[in-house]
Amino acid sequence: MTFNKRRLPMTTEREDRGSTAMLGGAALCFFVLVLFQNVLRGILGPTAKASTSDISVLLHEHAWSVHLMVATYLVGFPALLWFSTNIGPWCERRNPAAAAWARLGAASAIVVAVLFGIINVVQLTMVAARDQLSADPTLAGLLWTFHNGVFTVNMAGVGLALLGLGRAAVLARLVPRWLSPVMTLGAVLLLVAAVPAVAVTTGSPWIGLGYAGFVVWLLFLAMAGVALLRGPRPIASEPTESLPAAERVPTQ
Repeated sequence: MTFNKRRLPMTTEREDRGSTAMLGGAALCFFVLVLFQNVLRGILGPTAKASTSDISVLLHEHAWSVHLMVATYLVGFPALLWFSTNIGPWCERRNPAAAAWARLGAASAIVVAVLFGIINVVQLTMVAARDQLSADPTLAGLLWTFHNGVFTVNMAGVGLALLGLGRAAVLARLVPRWLSPVMTLGAVLLLVAAVPAVAVTTGSPWIGLGYAGFVVWLLFLAMAGVALLRGPRPIASEPTESLPAAERVPTQ
């Protein structure tokens, strides 16, 4: 009688490669769309301190960008939800300690998706009612302030999503450990930037901290997505012969 020297199945071998690739694709899809949206808005504006004329340019000459932002949101929204709600169970199978962090991240990501939806609805409403708003600049300014307020609060949601999903990914060895303190710092910056909410809503430089944290959020999405597409690193690999004799699989 001899003992089989085959290795025990590893965690990554039990994963459905197709589902893992879909998770990675969803993360990268959301990453690309959010990056595109922020570059577009950075080029076209307006900023939190936008004047009445700046808002008018957005609602008329640059109205096409609002339509494009809504279209990309409708694609990115399900991608974010798919990634955030399924990465938790994936990480938990590789390391049960990731479960609580993943739940925090998933819940926060849902809040982020909803608040981003509100931001898009406000912009869409302003474009649809631009003729009325042209006759009432005060109302246009009020709606833009509301838009900025939702964006400010949403930074806290992004920070908690980064903290939860990022920590779960580190525990599951999806992303390297050196990224953990970077993600923690990014989450803290996002949360701190949201604290002086009134000031940030009206254009305070504190929003710069939130932008720095947001870059870390994008970094996490990119690295997690690429790692999922490439296939995660194994976290368990133990030869059969290293087990007690009673647990070995005999062969003839």
